[in-house]
Amino acid sequence: MSKKIILLLALFLTAVFVSGCISGRDDNPTSASDYIPQTDLPAGFTYMGTHETEVDIGGSLMNATEGVYRYDSDDIYIQVIEDDNPEALISKYKLRYKDANYDPFQEISFNGHRATQVTDYPTIGGSQKAHYTIIWSAKESMVIVGSSPNAQTVIALATATGY
Repeated sequence: MSKKIILLLALFLTAVFVSGCISGRDDNPTSASDYIPQTDLPAGFTYMGTHETEVDIGGSLMNATEGVYRYDSDDIYIQVIEDDNPEALISKYKLRYKDANYDPFQEISFNGHRATQVTDYPTIGGSQKAHYTIIWSAKESMVIVGSSPNAQTVIALATATGY
């Protein structure tokens, strides 16, 4: 009789373990692609693909994993740069705005952590229009989401990362 109980217990524990491994998003991301959602996106977003790219951080090109999304006619990106010191990367990223005649940084929070919303004013079609990006550090990565002329669109995609 005890062999049957042990067997049933083993089967139960296996089922619990397997269901935990395949359900939902891991709370502890282990790779850059963990930050790039492909399903369960906010309304209006379409996942287009993921690829490797380089991102200019403080005048240095850094390898990044980039997820590409379409929202209406805009392409919006999630770029993840793995580094032992993501806070230092964020400081280098912010240096590009050192000569701005406005404060481009606003602290925000979502998914239980703090992030920085960056406002930039690129010239498009002969006029300047605000574009928004969100940056934050998570474990050993710097995450960049943006850019879009709609701040809520960027926040929605950043929130979809789950981190």
